[in-house]
Amino acid sequence: MSDRAEMIARAMGKKKAETVFKNGNVINVFSGECIRADVAVCDGMIIGVGNYEGEKEIDVSGKYIAPGFIDSHLHIESSMTTPANFVSRVLAHGTTTLVADPHEVANVSGKEGIEFMLAEAKRLPCNLFVMIPSCVPATPFESSGAVMNAEEIAVFKGRENVAGLGEMMNFVGVTAGDSSVLEKLKVFSGDHDNIDGHAPRLGGNALNAYRLAGITTDHECTTEDEVAQRVRAGMMVLAREGSAAKNLTAIIKAVQKLGFGYERIAFCTDDKHIEEIRSCGHISYNIKRAIELGVPVVDAYKMATINAARHYGFKKLGAVAPGYQADLVILDDAEKVKIHSVWYCGGKVSENCEPAVIEEAEIPSALLNTVNIGELSPEMFKLPVRNQLSPVIKVIPGEIVTEREDVSLPVENGYFKPNKEYQKIAVIDRYRGTGEASIGVVAGLTLSGAIAATVGHDSHNLLVIGDNDEDMLAAVKQLEQLGGGFILVKDGEVLEQLPLPVCGLISDAAPEETEAKLRYMTEIARKMGVPEDIEPFITTSFLALPVIPRLRITNKGIFDVVEQRFLEI
Repeated sequence: MSDRAEMIARAMGKKKAETVFKNGNVINVFSGECIRADVAVCDGMIIGVGNYEGEKEIDVSGKYIAPGFIDSHLHIESSMTTPANFVSRVLAHGTTTLVADPHEVANVSGKEGIEFMLAEAKRLPCNLFVMIPSCVPATPFESSGAVMNAEEIAVFKGRENVAGLGEMMNFVGVTAGDSSVLEKLKVFSGDHDNIDGHAPRLGGNALNAYRLAGITTDHECTTEDEVAQRVRAGMMVLAREGSAAKNLTAIIKAVQKLGFGYERIAFCTDDKHIEEIRSCGHISYNIKRAIELGVPVVDAYKMATINAARHYGFKKLGAVAPGYQADLVILDDAEKVKIHSVWYCGGKVSENCEPAVIEEAEIPSALLNTVNIGELSPEMFKLPVRNQLSPVIKVIPGEIVTEREDVSLPVENGYFKPNKEYQKIAVIDRYRGTGEASIGVVAGLTLSGAIAATVGHDSHNLLVIGDNDEDMLAAVKQLEQLGGGFILVKDGEVLEQLPLPVCGLISDAAPEETEAKLRYMTEIARKMGVPEDIEPFITTSFLALPVIPRLRITNKGIFDVVEQRFLEI
C-alpha cells in the first residue's frame, strides 16, 4: 500500500497514478455540475479529479462517471437468494453500497442469522452495512422464531460493518413509552448512531415523539403530508421502489409540489425480487424514474449516493472526489442510466450489466430446517361466523397497506363459505409444532385454489390463502416437507413450488433458476385468479405484518393496526 507522501505525490501529478479513467464526464454531487476530467485512483481510493497520467489508463471518452449507488434500506432476504448471489446481481446495476436490515433471518434464527450477514459483509466485494434488527419480533401480537431484547442487541454495537439500529416498526411502543422499546433505542442513542424508522401514517405529536426518540428515517411515506411532516421534523425520507411497494413517484411529486428540494431524500428498495432487479434495475431504476419525473440529473444521482452517505456517516462513500473510495459507475448515458461498467475499490466487478462472479459461503446449520408445523386437519380451517358484519382484509393494488371492510360474509351451516370475492387466510405457528393458527378473510385476490408461503413478514410464520380447506391443507403439508418456500395448489394437485430451505426465506439454487420458477409461479397465480396489478408473493407476504395499516393477520388473530386490537369474525 502506498504511504501518504507517495499518495500526495501522485495526487500532485508528480508520479503516475495506478489507474486513470481518462476524459470522462464526472458527475459532481457537491457542486451539481457535470465536468469533463480524468479520475485518478490509487489503492482503491480516488486521489484526484482533473488532468492525470496513469500506469494503467482507461479511456471513457463520451461516458459519464458517477459514484457507486447506495441502497439506503433493504432486506436481502426478500430477494429469496443468498447474500453472495444478491450482491453479484445488484453490482451489475451499479449498487456498491447496501444498508441491510436482516430482521427477516433474525426473526427466524435470531443472533445466528445476524452473524451470518455480518460474516458475509466482511468478504463480499461491496460495502455491506448491517442495521441490527430492533423488532424481533416486530410486535407482541405474533410469535416468531426468536426474541431479542436490548441486552442481546447491545452485543452487536460497535462491531465492524454495523451501521446502527434497524427499522423501529413498533411505533406504538415508542409513542407509548414502552420501557422495553426505549431500552433498545437507548443502546443506539449516541451522537453518531443511526436508528431507522418505519411509521406509516404517523403524524402530529406522535411523529414528534417518534423523532425525539432518536429515529431519523422513514421508508413508509406514501402521501404528500407524510413527506412534508417528516422533512420538517428533520427526518430523511427514503423513497422506496420495491417489487410490491412502489412509492417513489408519489414522493418525488410531493417534494416537487412542496418545493423542498431533494437534500432530505435518499433512495431505497426495501424488498425487491431478483427477477425485477434483472429486468428493471436496482437503485439505477430509482434514478431513471426520478429523471423521468423531472428531477435534474445530478439531483437524481445525489439521492442515490451522497444523500444517504451523509446521513449514515459514510465519510468515504457517495462521491467522485479526492479521498473517496473508488466505487464508480461508468455510464454510456446518464439520463437513461445506461451502465457500461461498475468498479468497487478501483477494481472492475461488472461490465454490460453482467453479474459479478462471487463464491458462495456455507450456510450455517442454524438457518436450516426451520419449519415445524405439527399435526393438522381440515377442521382447523373452518371459520364460524357469529356476527352480522365481519372484518375483511382488503388488498390494495401496488401497496402493502390494506383497507378494512366490514361485510356480511357468505355462510353455509354457520361457517364462512369462500367465493371469488372473499377467500380464507390463515397464519400458522411454524416454529414450535403447536399447530396454533388463526383464520380470517381476505378480499382482492380472487384466488381459486390455494397459495401458501413461509415468507410472512416479519415473524415469517406459515401463511396460506385459499377458497377451500382441502387445497389449503395440502399446501401447508407439502410446504413443511419442503422446509419452507412458496407453493400453489388447486384441486388437490401441487401446480408448482419453490423451495426456500434457508430460514424458509432463501433459495440455495442459482438466482436464474429461482427467477424462472418464480416467474412461472406468478403466471400460474394469475391463471388462478390473482389480478395483474397485485404481485402475488410479496403482497401476500406482508398480510401478516401487524405494524402496517390497516388490517393484518398473525397466528394470534385478525389485528386492526389503527385500533391496536384483535377483532372477532
